[in-house]
Amino acid sequence: MTAAQTEVVPVHGMHCGGCERAVSQAVRSVPGVGGARADFVAEEVEVTFDPGQTDLDAIRAAVRDAGFTPA
Repeated sequence: MTAAQTEVVPVHGMHCGGCERAVSQAVRSVPGVGGARADFVAEEVEVTFDPGQTDLDAIRAAVRDAGFTPA
């Protein structure tokens, strides 16, 4: 098993707590993600994941699929 990695991904388009929940849930649904905490004020999501199972491209794709713009 690979050591967990934590990264911050900028996310544009979040405006409220509901947006935070949508982004967090979308990112948590990616296999290999252990946790995700979105912050609409900071316009970012902090993600802890296993780099042996997923990568930032998959995480950004989940953000896009939820209707937001990853940077």
